[in-house]
Amino acid sequence: MIAVCIATYNQETFLTQAIESVLAQQCDEPLHIYIGDDASTDGTSAICERYAKQDERIVYIRRKENLGLVSNTIDLYCRIIADNCDFIAMLDGDDYWIDNHKLQKQLNYLCKHPECGFVHTEALEERNGQQHKLPKENIPTGDLSLRYDLRGARQTNSTVLFCADLLNTKELRAIEAQQFPVLDYPLYGLLAHHTEFGYLPSPTAVWRHHNSVSQPQTLHTRIHYQRERLRMWKWLDKQYEGHFHFRWYKAFLWYIWQFFYILFAQIKKMLYLCSRF
Repeated sequence: MIAVCIATYNQETFLTQAIESVLAQQCDEPLHIYIGDDASTDGTSAICERYAKQDERIVYIRRKENLGLVSNTIDLYCRIIADNCDFIAMLDGDDYWIDNHKLQKQLNYLCKHPECGFVHTEALEERNGQQHKLPKENIPTGDLSLRYDLRGARQTNSTVLFCADLLNTKELRAIEAQQFPVLDYPLYGLLAHHTEFGYLPSPTAVWRHHNSVSQPQTLHTRIHYQRERLRMWKWLDKQYEGHFHFRWYKAFLWYIWQFFYILFAQIKKMLYLCSRF
């Protein structure tokens, strides 16, 4: 059974499209949709309740208080593990799938490549209502345990499918205890330690680009996110006895490069805005 994991918070504008894109999947493997509603204050809860009443495959969990993205998602994983699901597919509540055979294609890939327990695909980026392919070249595949650096696996979260037995509650709670701002980078680093990665070059999902924890817009928040990314890399390296090759000089060079890259992007944005007046 495939567990589709949707962590959501105040996404009433997008959530219906996300759920419908899952229900449209044509797949030999049965699926359940696990929705973790992180105490939304808009119409998100009403949407979840309506779908849960209509389809018994939807497991709707509403939090009594806001846990944050990481804890909300980890709690969903723990529930999925307890329910003995075979695979986990990720879908952010503001994204959606565009290939009705996405899950089947990924299952076929895993069957043909038993050494892989993780597969992701190309995605489209949607920005200001317009879509285009995300520029992805030289996507790392195979054994990433010694090649998982600050760029990670360069996956789009809503395209990911992996074997559920690669997760365990102890490792998930260890990540949660670090209070990282995002989950995908440390989680997929953990999975890279356990299995090989696969990649399909055809787009199966749309990733909406807008302000969020992993897509910060201000100079201060973007720099803070890069500092947190360094902390995640260092933690992974310590957790797995140096397998992630954390080096302070690499961290320093990355941080300097990111600082000037972000600064240049902000200046470019300001010049563009000034030119409109």
